[in-house]
Amino acid sequence: MMSKRPLVTYLALRLLVVIAASGCVAPAVRTDFDPAADFTTFKTYAFSGMTDVNQGGVLDNSLIRQRIEQMIEQQLSDKGLGKVGMGDDPDLLIHYWVGLQEKQRVDSTGPAVGAYGRRGGYGWGAGYSGVTTYDYTEGTLIIDLVTPAKKELVWRGTVVGTLTDSKEKNIQMVNEGITKAFEDYPPNSANH
Repeated sequence: MMSKRPLVTYLALRLLVVIAASGCVAPAVRTDFDPAADFTTFKTYAFSGMTDVNQGGVLDNSLIRQRIEQMIEQQLSDKGLGKVGMGDDPDLLIHYWVGLQEKQRVDSTGPAVGAYGRRGGYGWGAGYSGVTTYDYTEGTLIIDLVTPAKKELVWRGTVVGTLTDSKEKNIQMVNEGITKAFEDYPPNSANH
């Protein structure tokens, strides 16, 4: 008969790995762009606003907006673009979207496999399976670069990650995502 102690140890270890992994996972980052756009002509930009997708109050927190804009500014500055005011005819408008969604992950510990019975046969153990659920918040940041004259989207970066209770870790994750999104900016159609 299988001892319950190894099973409890296995479940505790699995839970620890899941918790540790969820705190260390880098955000998922995707970018897309208009291959017909001439990115060499874009030298200036201005922020045109932010949209709180879920109406979750993100717009009410000017510190979050300020941090996101500073992270984007740093990346664009590193790429040689300069920030100007809306009235200064920028080459690009930057609009970003922020969304939060409560989610739940279900993990199955699965049935135990191992020896059972007097004959030492091999099979599925009964009573050693379970399901564990984890509630978490997923954050999404979408950064759009749009031409002002035609209001055409020329570049989009999407960052999706699991938020934690640590403000510092969340800021670090968003910064990593924004940095990765702009890694190959200006885009080269041969790279995508």
